[in-house]
Amino acid sequence: NAIAMAGYGYMCMYGMGVQQSYPEAFKYFTQAAEQGNQDARFNLGALYIGGHGVVKDYAKAIYYFTLAANRGHMLALNNLAMMHLHGFGTPRSCPNALQFLKAVAERGRHGIHLQRAYKLYHQGAVDKSLMLYSEAAEMGYDVAQGNTAHLLDLGSTPFTAGRKDKALRAFEMSAQQGSMDSEVKIGDYYYHGWGTQRDIKKAVAHYRIASEARMAQAMFNLGWMHEHGVGMPQDLHLAKRYYDMSIETAAESMWPTLPCLAGLWVRILVKEAIVTCDKWADFLNKEYRTYGVDLPPSVVWLPWMGKHWDMLLASVLFGM
Repeated sequence: NAIAMAGYGYMCMYGMGVQQSYPEAFKYFTQAAEQGNQDARFNLGALYIGGHGVVKDYAKAIYYFTLAANRGHMLALNNLAMMHLHGFGTPRSCPNALQFLKAVAERGRHGIHLQRAYKLYHQGAVDKSLMLYSEAAEMGYDVAQGNTAHLLDLGSTPFTAGRKDKALRAFEMSAQQGSMDSEVKIGDYYYHGWGTQRDIKKAVAHYRIASEARMAQAMFNLGWMHEHGVGMPQDLHLAKRYYDMSIETAAESMWPTLPCLAGLWVRILVKEAIVTCDKWADFLNKEYRTYGVDLPPSVVWLPWMGKHWDMLLASVLFGM
């Protein structure tokens, strides 16, 4: 029994009712850890970090603390934070230490608010749910920040309607903690001018951040903006690259992207055809100008075709 072996190992470790023996504690902790007991894994890490009954080995301590932490062991999370903070067995990293300490804090009593808010939301009490999520969001809970932003973004109740500026702030807090979904939403807010002044450059900046994190929606948005020259120079080939990346990143983005790709191919072919026509017109004008040939460039006949497209279409259909 893994629990019994971990418990007996703990007694051997501290000499509780039995003779203290680190080797015996190590043996029982190892057997319990192999069966998935998280306390045993944590205690193995403690033995390795202190060099009790084993050769001191920070790398193995981190290994066992990580195994336990991945299953939500609070003390293991805290010890990993301290090892990253002081550089024991790993390069010193304050950001990594912060993430581990944040994970410890979010498992405290205030985390109960998230459970209550979740239940209230599914019971239809959206405003009460929002109040709890908002409180937790201000305390730094990234899940609460994302949910607060989502509820304000939906605006499904009189209390949440028309509060896009508050939604944007919540999305920004969530994005600061690494949420790429929030980065895409911030880009949408700046693009459409929701809750703030419209700023295409800021929209592009946030889409690029999310795109670099392999967010298919951000890639699609950048492709569309490159295709139509919105907020950046028009570049049909770069637009195609972003569309292709969107499909490669998320298969579900294929169907909304395929029509755009088809339209893009038509635009590319038409553009190349126009360039070819201009080259031929220039060539023929130079070769046969003495015979009175003077073909106009596309800048002359394209506007005319755009103005009289209905007559041209009727002529084609009549000819068929």
